[in-house]
Amino acid sequence: MGSIIGDILTSALGIALSPIPLLAVITLLLAPRGNAAALGFLGGWLLGVILPVLVITILAGLLPESSGNASRPVGGTLLLVLGGLLLYLAAGEWRLRPQPGRAPVLPRWVAALDTMTVPQGLALGFGLAALAPKNLSLAIGAGLTIGGATFEFREVMLVLLVFVLIAASSMLVVVVGGMAAVDAWRRPLIELRDWMGRNSATVLAVLYLVLGVSLIGAGISAF
Repeated sequence: MGSIIGDILTSALGIALSPIPLLAVITLLLAPRGNAAALGFLGGWLLGVILPVLVITILAGLLPESSGNASRPVGGTLLLVLGGLLLYLAAGEWRLRPQPGRAPVLPRWVAALDTMTVPQGLALGFGLAALAPKNLSLAIGAGLTIGGATFEFREVMLVLLVFVLIAASSMLVVVVGGMAAVDAWRRPLIELRDWMGRNSATVLAVLYLVLGVSLIGAGISAF
């Protein structure tokens, strides 16, 4: 089981390191009445992390294996495709980097964060966790890895729990820490938010590249 946790660790960390969602939840925390919306965002994020990896883990257990060995050609092919997708996205994000002296282009919904309600925060958190190409690709990759292992139900649930806790760790730390001591965290949160706003494209490009190579490597090893 330890080897499987090691295999999914990169994917979980890749979800945890999501600059635009982190920028969003920090902005919610800094809003005049944003704590409730931030909690909604966190709840949506947790649900969005759990649901895709759980569904894919269940489906992966139904995928056929090659007879006579432990290879997983179907799962391996899917991992190769997902890795290639992330490499393509890496190139796109690299081209989107703002030129020196120009402001970065952020999603339009960022402007509405200051007035966001709890249901809107919940929907936004779920969407960014479950539907963003990076996170969805990583959740699928982790689900294929977990579902392809010969584990008992209890072991599968434990591995899934580890994955979810790591993937949600950044949001948990920011939301819980920000709500517990928002005055003490205000300046670091503002600096972190501004830095991510300026450098989100570069960070995403590097993440896509590293994670894409990791998924391709996992796909090759599945044959």
